[in-house]
Amino acid sequence: MKDIKYFLDAEDRYNQANQETVLLWNNGLESIEHDPLSFLRKRPFHRSYDSIGYVREQTIGYELNDAEHTVLSMFIMQCSQYFRDDYYYTPIPEIATSMFEVLESVVAKAPRFDNKTLYRFCNDYDKSCMKVDDVILVPHNLTCTADRWNRNDCNIYVIQTLSQDKTRAHDLCKMYPHNHAEKQVNFLRGTKFLVTDIKEIRGTVFHEFYLRELEKND
Repeated sequence: MKDIKYFLDAEDRYNQANQETVLLWNNGLESIEHDPLSFLRKRPFHRSYDSIGYVREQTIGYELNDAEHTVLSMFIMQCSQYFRDDYYYTPIPEIATSMFEVLESVVAKAPRFDNKTLYRFCNDYDKSCMKVDDVILVPHNLTCTADRWNRNDCNIYVIQTLSQDKTRAHDLCKMYPHNHAEKQVNFLRGTKFLVTDIKEIRGTVFHEFYLRELEKND
């Protein structure tokens, strides 16, 4: 797993190599050609690393290193989309795969989820083309919440988790109680789910997808 120096140096190299587009970006003009690493122009690793004191205080006892503290801060606060495999083209850039690895380590250190039901209020990246009895695999650290919000403006995953000793869902809110309005829980990468039911959300074009977490070897 890469240390914090790797990420800070990689961010510096990216900005030095893209100096002209960095200036355009900072003036509010994005590059016409999509660059999946363009978020590095805002120097999120440096900014998060420079202000991780609060994260360190909140995560005492979990033995996170500086790279993990920094990645956790980025993931929670402003950069969660950059930790999804489907955000990038193939091949996925090395710095992104290294980010995934650090985040996976953070999620694994959080306490396992100790309830039964989680909810995912989906965005456009989330899979919705599925049918009952499909088995789906989510390659990234799927973010969910233990709260059932009153929303009907998106697809919703309703997830039944395995028992606490078997689930791959980990309670980031218990590790880092950053926002009491959202009880954030994340699954380890590569978790599989069985689609058990699909229901229309009345009066909308959206659906509730009922998923059951499967054991790793299922």
